[in-house]
Amino acid sequence: MPTAGHPHEVLLDQIKEEFSDLFQHTSQGVYIYMDDPHWICNDRLATMLGYASAAELHSVATASPFLDVTVLAENQERVIKAYMNSVNNKAASAIPVTWKKKGGATLKTETIFVPISYQGTALTIHFVSPI
Repeated sequence: MPTAGHPHEVLLDQIKEEFSDLFQHTSQGVYIYMDDPHWICNDRLATMLGYASAAELHSVATASPFLDVTVLAENQERVIKAYMNSVNNKAASAIPVTWKKKGGATLKTETIFVPISYQGTALTIHFVSPI
């Protein structure tokens, strides 16, 4: 008999289905983070970072904190502050973020943090655009 997934996995699966049109058709990288290892992204973000797909990025980043794998160390605190502001204060913001690419290169972006609520859970959807 199959077992139910972690509640965060179930919620993220529902969100991914609900936002599938956005995830598939935007030209921006998009991700929604709950906690490690519970986060989702679109293929566009993965390919921007040098991965073949969101599934490949997720498989690489599941064993480590998401930010440690994807964002330069000197940008991580800024990302955390913007994320917490979005979740706690329901305030959108845009900040420059330098991402780590597969193979060691970097990618400079503007990352927009937008607060959302899904089934009573406060979340942030992140839109990533190269600059």
